[in-house]
Amino acid sequence: MTWYIELDKAARTLVDYILRVRKGEDVLIYGDDANDEAVLKATASAVYAAGATPTIVITETRRQSFAEPPKPLAAAMMDADVAVEFSVKAILYTKAQINALRRNRAYICLTSLDREAMVRTIAWVDYPKMVEFGEKLAELTTNAKEVRVTSPSGTDFSAKIGGRLFENYGSTADKRKIIMLGGQTGGSPLEDTENGVLAFDGNVWPPDEIKSNIRTPIRFKVEKGVIKEISGGVEADILKRYLAEFNDPNMYRIAHFCYGYHPMARQTGDIAEVERVWGCFQVGFGRQGPLLRPDLKGELGWDAASHDDGIILKASIWLDGEPVQKDGKFVHPELLKILDEWGISQ
Repeated sequence: MTWYIELDKAARTLVDYILRVRKGEDVLIYGDDANDEAVLKATASAVYAAGATPTIVITETRRQSFAEPPKPLAAAMMDADVAVEFSVKAILYTKAQINALRRNRAYICLTSLDREAMVRTIAWVDYPKMVEFGEKLAELTTNAKEVRVTSPSGTDFSAKIGGRLFENYGSTADKRKIIMLGGQTGGSPLEDTENGVLAFDGNVWPPDEIKSNIRTPIRFKVEKGVIKEISGGVEADILKRYLAEFNDPNMYRIAHFCYGYHPMARQTGDIAEVERVWGCFQVGFGRQGPLLRPDLKGELGWDAASHDDGIILKASIWLDGEPVQKDGKFVHPELLKILDEWGISQ
C-alpha cells in the first residue's frame, strides 16, 4: 500500500491551504517511531515545494501520551516557524509545546494519522466547506447561554457557556495559531456549572487498552465540573485504575467538550480521527491546555499529570433549548443550509 498519488494531494492541502506555509519558513515535522513515515515524508516534500525548509525529527515512542518530549525535539520546536505533529504518543499540552507556541506562527496536531487516514480526512473532503460549517457551529455555541447533551448510551449532561469563546479547532492558519484536524469545534464552558452523566460508548484514550473497544458504556457522574464516580464494565475498571495511578485530583476535572462533524472520519480508535466522527460529542478531562481557554492568552487553565478524551456517539445537543443535533444528525436551520451547499446527506 503506497497511496503516493493521493497522499501528495493531502500533503499539499495541509501545507498550502491549512497551514499557509510561506516561502523561507522553517517547518518542523515530527513523530515517533510508531508513526507511518510516509506521512512525514510527503509533508516534507510539500513544504519543500512551497519554498520552505522542512526538517523531520523522529523520536522513540513513549509509553505515556502527553509526556514531555526529548530535549532535542523540544529545542527544535522552539526554532520552528511552523510545527506539524504526527506523534502516536501525543505531545500536545506539554510544557515544551506551550513554550514553543510562543515562537511558532502555526502548529497542527495530527497525532497518529497514517497515510490512509490522511488521504481520507484531508484529500477526500471539501475542506473549505467543513471549515465554514465549523465556524457557524462555534458562533452558535459562543452566543448561547446553556448547553444540554443526551445520548442513547445514557448521557444527560448540562453546562453554562458563560460567555466563553468556542472555536473551530479545525480551521486554517490565517485564522488561528493552534490547529487540529478539521471536523471539530469546541471550548470550555463554566466548569462549576457542569453537571450530569456522561456515557462514553465510542472511544476513550488513553489508555491504549480501551480506545474503541467499549462493550459497556463508561459512565461518569459529574458534579460542578469534577468526575465523582466512574462506572460500567471492564473498560470502566481499566480507566479507574489508569487514572488512580496518577494520584492527581486534576485528572478528574472536565477540561472541554467538542462537536464532531467530519464526513470521512471513522471509529478507528485513533484519537485524531475518532474525535471527529459525525454527530459525536467529545469530552476531555485532565490538563486544560491553552488551546481550550483562549481567554487565558496562552496559559494553562490548570495543570494535571496528563489529559484524556472520551467519545459519545449519536449525541443530541441543545443550545438554550433549541436543538442543534438529534441522534447524531445536525438539525439547526443555519447548519442545514451549509450542509445542503456542501452536499452532505446525513
